[in-house]
Amino acid sequence: MTEPRRSDKSCSTVHTCRVGRLCVYLLVFLAGCNVQSPYDRFYVSAGIRERTAYQLGQAAKPGQFSLPEGVSLDDGLTEDEAVAIALWNNARLQADLTALGFARADLIEAHMLPNPVFSLLFPVGPKLLEADLEWPVDVLWQRPHRIAAAELDAKSVAENLIADGLGLVRDVQTTYWQLWSARQRVRLAEENNQLQAQIANIVRGQLRAGDISASEVQAAFLHLLKTADALKRSSNEAELLEQQLNSLLGAASENVTLDLSVDEGTPESVGPKEELLKTAFAARPDLRAAELAIEAAGKRLGWERSKVYNLIAIIDAKDEGEDSLTVGPGLAAEIPVFNQNNGNIARAAAELEQATRQYEALRQKIILQVQQARSQYTAARETFDLWTSEIIPSLQEKVEQTRRSYEAGDVLRTSVLEARRELVQAKMHQTDLAADLHRSAAELNYCVGKSAL
Repeated sequence: MTEPRRSDKSCSTVHTCRVGRLCVYLLVFLAGCNVQSPYDRFYVSAGIRERTAYQLGQAAKPGQFSLPEGVSLDDGLTEDEAVAIALWNNARLQADLTALGFARADLIEAHMLPNPVFSLLFPVGPKLLEADLEWPVDVLWQRPHRIAAAELDAKSVAENLIADGLGLVRDVQTTYWQLWSARQRVRLAEENNQLQAQIANIVRGQLRAGDISASEVQAAFLHLLKTADALKRSSNEAELLEQQLNSLLGAASENVTLDLSVDEGTPESVGPKEELLKTAFAARPDLRAAELAIEAAGKRLGWERSKVYNLIAIIDAKDEGEDSLTVGPGLAAEIPVFNQNNGNIARAAAELEQATRQYEALRQKIILQVQQARSQYTAARETFDLWTSEIIPSLQEKVEQTRRSYEAGDVLRTSVLEARRELVQAKMHQTDLAADLHRSAAELNYCVGKSAL
């Protein structure tokens, strides 16, 4: 017995069902493209924590200020607490972190497939109904290059944000110690002003007794005015630095009074230059971002080269009349005779060369930064040690000897006050040296890309 022959109508129905299933599968695939970028806020926080032991907080609403767990401003603000608060609340850093959303959006777009184009030509006159479904199949070999480039770009953005976080750590540490130094200078300037006031009173009495001339009194009162001016300038500087630190902490609108709780210990000795450079090449996130930029440029070059041949798959359906519908596949190809995407390929090649040269420029910049930061730290360390171990003790001994001479009646009381003033001024310089030592340590850690001291 011969098998019954299918009618043209049933065949067209089968073809139509297959086309429908293909469309459904395609829509399901597109709907499932909910891409999650691994280079998110947690990735940035982990990168900062790996290098500094600090981390980011949860994303908060704009203008919302919060303290990390275990941090309180009531018992004084330590350097570590200041950095932790800044990483949670600094407005500039929070704004920069929004770049992760743009990078994720680009990654989602790279995963997307182009929508099929459905054309329907209506029957007019003797012409019958005709329909086409077109879909660019060249995306199948272009898409991997596009996704790879987008992933590398997203990772590069995250690495640069880690570098921004390290820069914020350095700025907070530097400003913290500058504020501490300014407040110490205010305290010492007050003491210096009081000592000069005592000297001015003594020389005024000596003038009445006829022991000195009026010019000596005038010189003493001029010194008093200078010490008063120095006290005022130190107070203004401390106020400005407190405002700057509040801004870095993200507490500018909170009007927080910062009571510093300082550990006056000094950083350790620095390692050899070669070891620091080796660490910097491995740890600097901006150098890693430059490496990723080279890889991404290479992927984009491959992507542009894959665009030379563009193909479009076609499913054509025609009404043949008498309830008959024919469906057949087709293919449309762009013939690369006049345009072989030469311009975009040349641009991608230039971007690759640019990324390579920028990487080398950054590498040389890091070498210079590490060398200079190490030299500055070494010089600051030596100067601070000299003043702490030699000059300050010598001046303290001078004050004690002058006091004993005064008690023995060998010198006037003004000599004791002058010796004390000299010691106070030396301590003011010592606080500046201590702040400079911590500043140079923070700069060296930033240049190396992680805590090296």
